[in-house]
Amino acid sequence: MKKIIFLIVLSITTFAQSQTEGKTTTISPEEANKLQEEATASPANPETVAPVQTAETPQEVQKAEEPKKTQAKNENQKKSAVPFIKKFYFGGTFGATFGNYTSITVAPTVGYRLRPSVYTGLKVYYTYSSQKIQGEKYDYHNYGFGTFLRWFAFSDLYLHLAPEVFSYEYLTVDNNANVTSRKEWVPYLWAGAGIRKRTSKRSWVSVHVLFDLLNDKNSPYDQWEPNLVIGAGTSF
Repeated sequence: MKKIIFLIVLSITTFAQSQTEGKTTTISPEEANKLQEEATASPANPETVAPVQTAETPQEVQKAEEPKKTQAKNENQKKSAVPFIKKFYFGGTFGATFGNYTSITVAPTVGYRLRPSVYTGLKVYYTYSSQKIQGEKYDYHNYGFGTFLRWFAFSDLYLHLAPEVFSYEYLTVDNNANVTSRKEWVPYLWAGAGIRKRTSKRSWVSVHVLFDLLNDKNSPYDQWEPNLVIGAGTSF
């Protein structure tokens, strides 16, 4: 009887142990893969893990800066690549006096912008004059040409330098009341300053005062006599 009871107890103990081991060791393949992925993705101490940063090489830095340099270069080229024709402008001056001595002067100008603040160009003069001497009217024509350099030092304020040469016809009366005519070429070197006022985006008027630095003996102007010039211009 004792042997039978011992065998029964031994069988029950063995069966219980086998059930316990089966529960703790039996895992499905899906659960095993899931546990392995979680263990791989989650570090033991996530708070202490810092992102890994790699140092850039000089070649990588240069490649990163090249697009910025190219963009800046293209912007500078766009600013400086103004079409050649757009650097030209046209203008001129007009003047007239009436009375015993009548004079009408026109002076068309073709200018060119060397830089945003520096202008140059050519100017051609034509003057029609009439004068009454001893009741007789005499007509004559004067003409000239020259160039100029204008520098805008402060916004619309500028300095002006203009070498010119002009052909004048002079009338003289001798003691016998005879009127004679003669032609003289007169050189000038005008220097002075002025101001420009824009009337639109591409048009303007200007006023400047000039003094002749040469003071040629045949000049019709008195020595250091100021010459007030009013002009206008427009560009493309």
